[in-house]
Amino acid sequence: GKYPGGGEAYASKARRGGKDALKFLAIVALYYWSNSFVIMTNKQLIGRMGFNFPIFLTSLHMATTVGFSYLMIDVLKVFQKQTVACARQRTNIRWLAIQFAVSLWCGNWSLEYIDVSYTVMVGATTPFFVCILGFVFFNTVYSRSVYASLVVIVGGALVTTYGKALGGKGFTLVGLFLTLSSTFFRGLKTVWQGYLLQGEQKMSSPNLLRYMATDAMIILFLLGVVMESGSLYAWLQSETGDADYGFWQFASLLVVNPITAYGANYTQFLLIQLSSALSFQVIGNSKGVLNVIAGVLIFGDRVTGLAAAGYMITLVGVACYVRAKSVKV
Repeated sequence: GKYPGGGEAYASKARRGGKDALKFLAIVALYYWSNSFVIMTNKQLIGRMGFNFPIFLTSLHMATTVGFSYLMIDVLKVFQKQTVACARQRTNIRWLAIQFAVSLWCGNWSLEYIDVSYTVMVGATTPFFVCILGFVFFNTVYSRSVYASLVVIVGGALVTTYGKALGGKGFTLVGLFLTLSSTFFRGLKTVWQGYLLQGEQKMSSPNLLRYMATDAMIILFLLGVVMESGSLYAWLQSETGDADYGFWQFASLLVVNPITAYGANYTQFLLIQLSSALSFQVIGNSKGVLNVIAGVLIFGDRVTGLAAAGYMITLVGVACYVRAKSVKV
């Protein structure tokens, strides 16, 4: 043959590698689209349509995720079902659910007070929290160059915040606090998620998402009953005939938004399992740039030159962080 000594095996391996790369790129594309769509429609529902119930909205996301997980695992059997191995793993999943719920709740709630573009800019500081919390919980230590990059990341975020505050519109201290809280818990969730997906008690993405979403749904629903049920009832009783959107437009958005949230959650879990946390960081921040642009084009977010400069500094810091982590120490 043309390729003696295993040429066919080599060609087969190359084809398989090409298929894997295409599959990975397709998952990345789905993650980009679903995540951006959920953020934009969250803003539309909470900030524009008056559905100011971020806890109930987030619990609706989790309920949809539980429903789709049951369909994919138990009914269609697309994924192999896994059971929880031990009490310790069950406790770790419950902690992940709390982190996930609080992160989403704070992120959704912040959209009532702050622009989409600014939440994304602050969210770019996630590597800072990942590094600090990784050390606190799992004693993970990085090189000096990694910690140096964190200074650049946080410095850029401070410049962004100052620039956004000077701009006035689309910035409040409440929104800043909620966005920082969401970013902190997102970093904590990333550390915990990586441990559960790749650690000693490894669980597949669909199964971990299912168990986590079930716990998060219950937590958020109970929290919603306590904190939002009265205002939700009053909102349902109120006249909304003078609103500049139709009932069916609102209803369809309330259905499509949670369904897309399942896609965003599943692809996020899958990417963390298929790639390293390092690769996912690159994917997440490039997605952030698209969300900032979309926020400006769709919602007319005002991004000052100083805020944009701060965001660019943060992204440079993230690039340095990725480079430093890729160097074997």
